[in-house]
Amino acid sequence: MPEILRFGDRVFYRDWWNASEVASYWRLWNTPVHYWLVRHVYFPCLRNGMSKSMSNFIVFFISAVMHEVLVSVPFHMIGYWSFLGMMGQIPLVAITKYIDKKIPGSSIGNAMFWLSFCIVGQPMAILLYCVDYFTMKNSASCEMVD
Repeated sequence: MPEILRFGDRVFYRDWWNASEVASYWRLWNTPVHYWLVRHVYFPCLRNGMSKSMSNFIVFFISAVMHEVLVSVPFHMIGYWSFLGMMGQIPLVAITKYIDKKIPGSSIGNAMFWLSFCIVGQPMAILLYCVDYFTMKNSASCEMVD
């Protein structure tokens, strides 16, 4: 795809599936978005005197809002599952970073990532959006019948 679009940077992701902590996953998953957020959100927050923790929180918050917009707009409804899922990553980042520091080279953080994000997290969010969407559609059709 980058060759077709003649996009200069052909590295869109790195080996995110091997991430030993959730913070590594977010750096490796979508490198153009990661670099954009670092350049335009994280570093300006640091330059304005915010702590690294607060800067990370703001980056996750903005990313969570954008994820929610990208999911909610196609459904024509305002949801909050994607937002909550993204914000729920913040404690998971701290937990997996702690585990990686205490047990270096362990795959516990990677297993936590796969379990919380790929096996439970995204499928659960999709199901919750579908339930909300069908509830919204059914309540609208019931109102039209009455």
